[in-house]
Amino acid sequence: MALPFFRGSRKYVSSSGFLRATRSGLCRNQLLLQRTLVAVPRPPSPSFLRKVLECSEMSLGKPSTPVLPSSTPIELSRVMSLDDANPNGNVHGGVMLQLMEQAGEVVANRHCNRNTNPESPVVAAVVRVDHMDFHRPMFVGEMGRIQAAITYTSKHSVEVTVDAWAENVLRGNCRHTNTATLWYVTTPALEQMDEAKELRVVPVPRISELTPKQLEAGRLRYEAQKTARAEASGEPLDFRHDASRNEYEPEKHTVLASQNTLANIVLPSDCTVTGHLMGGVLMKKMDEAASICSASHCGTLCVTACIDSIDFHSPITCGEVMFVTARLSYISGKSMEIEVIAEAEGLKVGSRRVTTTAYFTYVAIGKDLRAITVPPLQLRTDSERVV
Repeated sequence: MALPFFRGSRKYVSSSGFLRATRSGLCRNQLLLQRTLVAVPRPPSPSFLRKVLECSEMSLGKPSTPVLPSSTPIELSRVMSLDDANPNGNVHGGVMLQLMEQAGEVVANRHCNRNTNPESPVVAAVVRVDHMDFHRPMFVGEMGRIQAAITYTSKHSVEVTVDAWAENVLRGNCRHTNTATLWYVTTPALEQMDEAKELRVVPVPRISELTPKQLEAGRLRYEAQKTARAEASGEPLDFRHDASRNEYEPEKHTVLASQNTLANIVLPSDCTVTGHLMGGVLMKKMDEAASICSASHCGTLCVTACIDSIDFHSPITCGEVMFVTARLSYISGKSMEIEVIAEAEGLKVGSRRVTTTAYFTYVAIGKDLRAITVPPLQLRTDSERVV
């Protein structure tokens, strides 16, 4: 089932002005979106997945042979709408995170399933975003083009490099907007659907197209992210408010004044076919919490400058409640570092667990869309000074 992105007439804002887009004028783009982005229904049962696999093998009486190798870079394209933008018409950083993670997941799944038994597929899950840079903004009305390619594989993980481009369909020019490095691991798809089984990571196929120099550089990146991930797996600082302090009237420009928590129940539309929350959906929510935190501190519009790292410690399943908390950890001139922690709580269990940790960097922009000075952060407790 394709996503109905266009519902009637709307006005879109582009970098060159206003672009009026109607259903008839964007029918070609709508067809492209229907081919590249697919909605996720309610998580199916293992027997349903086996039937889908059997039907795919019955096409024309024999398995289909792909034209391109599974390691070939892919591209997802989508027109940016008003729902994707902030008040200035820039595409929200969380939207870019979600699209880039989708592209990374597709190329990782293609690669990891090329030599597996069709009756025992594996599913790639993002475990770390090593770094993400926002080079230039993307605007409403432009075509977002997301390209992904596998750049290294270890025994159990896959490194995917993702680039984002903004295409002005009226002028025909493109510009590079984002770069990210994501790491994935794979688990058996049928085991992910069985809540009684503990998830296990399985080996991934190696890529043979790399030169010895590229392999050594990839190994160093792998060791670096492995070390950083181990350091991030420790218990994060407690974000919960101190009951002895007045939460309702916090002092201006303090950590508590801009700290916020977003809570959402995980719906089937947010999940993969195995019933786990998609990494892109979670990253978008984390970016939203960081955006609210930065704007509350500065009193003006703020945009994502880069993401230092995102570590995924455990999955979130359908039906759980996720809590995303963001608070300022450091301010330097015109930029802000924001620590974001995601937690999950089962409705029956009632206890929370930390699932994801990240650090976002934001800059405040003025009316001329240029970076402005950020108010200094007032530290009031020992825990705030430690951060």
